[in-house]
Amino acid sequence: MAGHRATLKKAKKSFKSGHASKRSLKAKSKGKVEKKSGIPGPKSLKRQSRLERKNTANQLKKNKILKSLNKRALFDVAKTEKIVTFIPLTRNISCGRMLSEMLKPLGEVSVPEQVDGPLVKSVHIERFKSNLKIVLPDMTSLISILDAAKIADFVILGLSATEEVEPKWGEQIVRAIEAQGISSVYGIVPDVVSAYPSKKNLQDDILKSLSSYYGHFFPDYEKLFVTERPSDALNLLRSVCQKLPKPVSWRDERGYMVADSVNTAVKEGSTDEGYLVIEGTVRGSGFSADNLVSLPDVGEFAIGRIEKLETRKIHQKAENEGNSVVFAPGTEKDTLNKLGPLPEAADGQDDDMMEDEDSNFLGYDQDNDENTYDLVDRSEKSNVGHQLGRRLPKGMSAYQAKWLLDDDIKELVKENGVEEEDTEDVEPGEYRPEDAFEAGEQRIAEGRAEESSLNEADGMDVEPEDAEELSAEEEARQLQEFKKKAKEELEFPDEIELRPTERATERLSRYRGVKSLADCLWDYDEQDAHRPSEWLRYLRVKNYRASSRRIRAEFRSGLNVRAGDRCILYVEVPASVLSKLRDPSRWPFVVYELLKHEHKLTVCQIACKIWESYDLPLKSKERMFMQYGARRVEVEPIFSQPSRNTNNVAKFLRFLQKGASGIATVVAPMSFTNSPVLFYRQTAENGVELVADGTFSNADFTRIVAKRSVLTGEVLKIHRSAVTVRYMFFNEKDVHAFRNVPLFTQMGHSGTIKQSLGTHGYFKATFDGKINAQDVIAMALYKRMWPRNCVHV
Repeated sequence: MAGHRATLKKAKKSFKSGHASKRSLKAKSKGKVEKKSGIPGPKSLKRQSRLERKNTANQLKKNKILKSLNKRALFDVAKTEKIVTFIPLTRNISCGRMLSEMLKPLGEVSVPEQVDGPLVKSVHIERFKSNLKIVLPDMTSLISILDAAKIADFVILGLSATEEVEPKWGEQIVRAIEAQGISSVYGIVPDVVSAYPSKKNLQDDILKSLSSYYGHFFPDYEKLFVTERPSDALNLLRSVCQKLPKPVSWRDERGYMVADSVNTAVKEGSTDEGYLVIEGTVRGSGFSADNLVSLPDVGEFAIGRIEKLETRKIHQKAENEGNSVVFAPGTEKDTLNKLGPLPEAADGQDDDMMEDEDSNFLGYDQDNDENTYDLVDRSEKSNVGHQLGRRLPKGMSAYQAKWLLDDDIKELVKENGVEEEDTEDVEPGEYRPEDAFEAGEQRIAEGRAEESSLNEADGMDVEPEDAEELSAEEEARQLQEFKKKAKEELEFPDEIELRPTERATERLSRYRGVKSLADCLWDYDEQDAHRPSEWLRYLRVKNYRASSRRIRAEFRSGLNVRAGDRCILYVEVPASVLSKLRDPSRWPFVVYELLKHEHKLTVCQIACKIWESYDLPLKSKERMFMQYGARRVEVEPIFSQPSRNTNNVAKFLRFLQKGASGIATVVAPMSFTNSPVLFYRQTAENGVELVADGTFSNADFTRIVAKRSVLTGEVLKIHRSAVTVRYMFFNEKDVHAFRNVPLFTQMGHSGTIKQSLGTHGYFKATFDGKINAQDVIAMALYKRMWPRNCVHV
């Protein structure tokens, strides 16, 4: 018995110890995940020795010093002039007063306070061993103010102690120069002491209020300088002379130069062309003789040669001429052609062939980026109609024909005749780009005329080429009508109505039905009478981000002159341009370097939104000006939703509404820098009205913009799952033509047309659920919207 008790005690003891060990193991492993075999654990951090830490600190110090020296090289080594632009934000302050008060403590330079007009003046500040180039813009022109702020190293904004900043003038100036990219900014108050000479407390209260207003736009500002006080004026001048300006990425990634002198020279052997001789100091990245240059509001031209005035190192292309080095264009010189050649040999061409400089295709670094857009093999496109042996009517591609019924194609063949096939041997389904190009401007004009008539039927006004002078009553009536249409578009998006006497097959002949816009197949190079005649000649970039990095890297490695170098540019211009040049002593004359291929036209995608102070919606295809980077072009953008569908198809927006973002698609010259974009219109008083702003997103030629139109019908009868619908169509043929297009309801049901009832457009449809008698039956149809070429470059 005693032995049994001892055995029982041992068993209990072992059980308790085993249970305790299990609990301890469970507690230890709580919250941990077992490692998978073959995956190494985190490496233990290796402690650096004192010598290694000291070496790392020295390397960081040297890198920081080198970076600082590179920034200061432009102004310290070369003693380059710092460009200072004065912009008053109220009408009671003049540019001349702001400048004279800043320079008054020195007593060396005097500028009349009455100077308001455009002025460019070089000033040497002996006290701070610095050179300034003063720019006073024309305050009656917003474009002049934007151009002056665009090139400035320092922008000095003037606030008044007695007058508030007007939202539609001064505040618009601040927002505009901030949206286009601005360097270092200082704020001054030049009249607070003279306005309240004996009220120090009131002066402080006004400065606090103005500081709060100014800090709303520039939160990192130091202080507002009261330039009537000599100490503040001197501190402002010291900051401008000794500090380095902040970089502006889109401007500094290319070369630009503010001219000190502009002259003309005769080009040997030519009477139609001459040289524009521009002397100045290089800014930004630099200039290469192989690239083109842009003269704002004048045009884009080629460089004849570059003469470097300070000899440092003789380049292989250079010829030493006394105290200067001359760089001539090489064999890789960029051309002035805006369009590339027709891709006649695109089929079977490999990626290396697409990178040729004479081609309108770019395909850089495709394997190193996730967002690569590969060119579709043209030999596999549009082969449905030919494979089935269908005869196609004139002016219609096989891709368009597959959306039509056989009976409709036969009727079109009877009316227009059969599409003539080339006598050459053409494989079935082969895509011939020259067929679309040789269609000519006549088909384009006819197609746009048809589109205009359809837009009128859809409620979209078509603006005349030359706007007529309207009375105040007529202009007010048109404005109310415009607001009404924009509101209807917001409340009933894309909804249209057919007239009882109207055939749907005629009005909606360009439309097609798809189950889902997000995953439908759409050929971005389809043959269409509305397609631009130069569509196949636009510059095509497979991968914008990778191509942009490659282009910028090649540009930096091939520069002839760099920032800080003094040089003379010989720009080849027509003789007619020489008479249009402005006086560089009154207007800043600026020349910008273009990167390779930036002169060519491409399909630009701009991410944009309506300007903050603009209250009206923006209508697609409305003519306006677009400023991006150094360029200004007149465009007619089409707006679309900023979608990320896998098939790259986006929904067209008839109106860009206030508060919503969209993508503006235009055909304009290429830009490889993500430049800020401003959209504006010229008003009747020669003023500028800003309507939208955004950023240059990419140049995606495969992005398709599809316009959606919705036909609606009324529920007449409901019999179990069958529904009788009326007022969507008004004849039997239209029901048969669109019977394969899916239906949907406002409450989320989907269905199909089963059969036509009678001759007045009634039809029977079935849906996936029970239909409410108050529900609205709808059908969505889509058509391709093509971007329009820029009007003026």
